[in-house]
Amino acid sequence: MAETETLGIDGDNYWLSEEQIATYHRKGYIVLEEVITEPEIATFESVYQAFIAGEVPGMGRDFCDMSGPYDRSFEDFQLVNAVLPRKYRPELVGNIYERRAESIGRQLIGDQITLDYDQFLAKRPKKGGAKFAWHQDLGYWPTGTPDTVTTTCSLALDDADEDNGCLQVVPGSHLETDLRPHRPMLSSDDVDNREDSHVLTAELKPEDQVVFLPVKRGSISVHNERIVHGSGGNQSERWRRTYIVAHRSKQTVDFEREIGFTHSHNDKISWSTHLESLK
Repeated sequence: MAETETLGIDGDNYWLSEEQIATYHRKGYIVLEEVITEPEIATFESVYQAFIAGEVPGMGRDFCDMSGPYDRSFEDFQLVNAVLPRKYRPELVGNIYERRAESIGRQLIGDQITLDYDQFLAKRPKKGGAKFAWHQDLGYWPTGTPDTVTTTCSLALDDADEDNGCLQVVPGSHLETDLRPHRPMLSSDDVDNREDSHVLTAELKPEDQVVFLPVKRGSISVHNERIVHGSGGNQSERWRRTYIVAHRSKQTVDFEREIGFTHSHNDKISWSTHLESLK
């Protein structure tokens, strides 16, 4: 039960129903309507655009094409990726979306959470190659963390649908005992050698039932760290822009930082990953 009789927006909070919470844990995702209003989007949209236009310097590999190699020129990007934008533009810290995402995370996975990472993703119009490979987020992250429980909130800054490459998920796949095998999409067979590209990919099973998650501007999807998900290319004349905020337990985030894991593509991998056990 939500902490208030009011569901939806309530100041810095966005209150969920018991049914929404149960659905998240059963299916591994939910879609929440009208989480951020138009005036609230306006408070950070221009900053978002500066990243997507390639106007924020000094990011290194934190600014790349998430559907291609690191050395792809900006003019040829299809899936524009800016990791940890709040690190490079601190005025984003504590914005209304972060606060509402934290409220949602507390209701879904507990009060002892903190923001783990943020990310901007944008599929350029008419870019059929702007695909996000099938994967589980946990496949990218280190082993040894106190827990892996995560809420990843993805805010739509444009209406997202099948035409412009909305999120696709395999409901219930987060409940599988084992992580699925992943491999680098564009690199060598060494799963920890991601010098050419950060992208990992996993295979679907024949019995997987894929669900598309269309989301309106200002609404969000929230997914579990183990759910199999990805997205297709953008076949439309429209952008598909997404603002991601992920929360984990403070204990886990502290452990990550202690071993040098920040979610930056500039990190030098010196920690054990979940993928090593899948070789």
